[in-house]
Amino acid sequence: MKFIVNNIQQFLAGIFALAANPGASARRAAYFLCLGILIPSLSFAAYLLNEMHARELGILHQSVQGRALVAASVFDEQMSSLLRIIKALPGTPATATENTYDRLRSELEARGIVLFTRGANLDLLSPANGANAAVVSVDTAARSAAAAALTTLVPQITRYGATADGGINIWLASASKSDPPYLVQAQVPSSYLASTFKNFVADGPWSISIVGADGQVYAEADGKQLTPRKSEVSGNPALIEAFANTSQFGWRITAGIPSRSLDQNIRRNWMTFLAISSLLAIASFTGATLLTRSIIERDSNQLTQSGMPTPYDPPEPSLRRPSSTEMGEDRIRTALSAGSVGVWQWNLQSGLVSVDAEVAAFLGPSWSGKDQVARELLHLIDPHDRPKLLDAIRRTISAGKPLGIEFRVRRSEHDIRWIAVRGAAIGPKGKIASRGARATLLSGVAYDVTDQKVNLTRTDALLREVSHRSKNLLALILAMARLTARDAADVKSHLKDFTLRVAGLSASQDLIVASDWQSVDLATLALAEIGAVARTSADRVAVSGPPVSLTPEAAQTFGMVLTELALNAVEHGALSAAMGEVRLSWEFPTDETICISWIETGGPPYVADGPKGYGTSVVERFSSQGLKLAVQASSDVDGLKWTLSGPLANIGARRERA
Repeated sequence: MKFIVNNIQQFLAGIFALAANPGASARRAAYFLCLGILIPSLSFAAYLLNEMHARELGILHQSVQGRALVAASVFDEQMSSLLRIIKALPGTPATATENTYDRLRSELEARGIVLFTRGANLDLLSPANGANAAVVSVDTAARSAAAAALTTLVPQITRYGATADGGINIWLASASKSDPPYLVQAQVPSSYLASTFKNFVADGPWSISIVGADGQVYAEADGKQLTPRKSEVSGNPALIEAFANTSQFGWRITAGIPSRSLDQNIRRNWMTFLAISSLLAIASFTGATLLTRSIIERDSNQLTQSGMPTPYDPPEPSLRRPSSTEMGEDRIRTALSAGSVGVWQWNLQSGLVSVDAEVAAFLGPSWSGKDQVARELLHLIDPHDRPKLLDAIRRTISAGKPLGIEFRVRRSEHDIRWIAVRGAAIGPKGKIASRGARATLLSGVAYDVTDQKVNLTRTDALLREVSHRSKNLLALILAMARLTARDAADVKSHLKDFTLRVAGLSASQDLIVASDWQSVDLATLALAEIGAVARTSADRVAVSGPPVSLTPEAAQTFGMVLTELALNAVEHGALSAAMGEVRLSWEFPTDETICISWIETGGPPYVADGPKGYGTSVVERFSSQGLKLAVQASSDVDGLKWTLSGPLANIGARRERA
């Protein structure tokens, strides 16, 4: 830079020297000719440079708007998934099965989301321990939101804490009319909300915020920070911002990037322009000096004193470097393609729909990939979903609401895909059309949500199965309580027997749940049941037999049979004596049958003609009716023997040894 300034000073000194020399008119004419060429040329170059900067600014505005729109779509999908999981809770911990409630709550807590259950009066029901004061005490805003949730059955939102350390509370009321009303309070931290946008701010100094309907900022995600200039240390740099509305709770997503990311590129271009302009001016006037040297040879001494600069060779043209805005657009296109997110546009004036390669792949081979009329697209959509889609499009065009809908596309007779579409109405000036404004385009993104729909269907089926099994289990426990009370001599013996029977039932349920209701190993089930009932005497029970996998129904029924056999052995049989022992074994008399033996030795004599109690009835009835196995009890001087035999297919199947 210092070199350029010195050459300009020398050039101006030469001009003033020539002005005082009457014999240098030829050189002055040459200089004026250079000025006549340079000034218009440089002015036009400056105009083009300024237009290029304006175009880059417009592209950056479009990039910010597109990023806000995509971020809003992703946020909508994540919040919808979160609400579905919270609403899928079977009920309060008192009415739901422990495994289901704890599993869903643990899944949410793994994401930093804490669940609390409150009664209609906002008293904390669960969890009773570990709740901090901020959760137990409910302020006025939270009470109003909770009352609104109970009244309208619509989720309500309140804020807690500061933006960095706080978050939001989601209040959901129970929809069941049979149970007492209750509230689920989901405490969602700001870090969870901001994690949605970590991929959107990872490639530059971007910032994305979630702003509520009241103007409060609920979460922020910031990308790489630019090194601040000295003038920006005490203040905030100017931002280029864009907004996109969400379909959840009336929020909007704000995307922004410091304008200095573009200012740096503009400043660099202007510095390069000034440097090249200075070099061209010096080279032009130096060339004029050399061409007119022969005319003013007599004034050579004066020319030497004038300090004219040494000629410069014209600089070689440099290759244009792509701008940061264009590189940002490439990153967005790459991110959309990596996430299988496509872009579409519907020209409302011409009626043509344009899609990119991702959306064309969603629509299947029947879509040619070229611009087609909207009617052709509607033919691919499932007839049951067309009215819903058209109604959503009308609301977007007339009311300016964001477009957010999911529908089915029939790619072929047996290939149906679920497609999620997010978009907005665009006005004539390229901005999002407001309510009542004329819209010329519909533009947005689309992505395949078939896998999410399939997973949701599986989750619903699993919840229905859990509910069905929970009801059966409760009925079984109630029957067990009544029959145990009938045979009990006093309250203490009833409590002891009932506790051991529930412990045995719990052991079998733990194994069934751990196997995802698929199959339970017979040996593992036997050890768990005997350990739960016999406890300290369990080491006197020997278990042996080849590997067998039991069905969940057979595992529960056989578990109850083992519970009664073990309980009888502890109270009246071999395990009630100091030297008594029990051997549980099974074998396959044929490939299709199984024989299970329970043999007690060293215990008191077995009274075969005595009255049958609850335990004997359970063993005989559950073995013959539940397991479809023949049951037989016999005794001799050595002890008692129970035998269960029948088809193996009634209870499970053989399993190969590992």
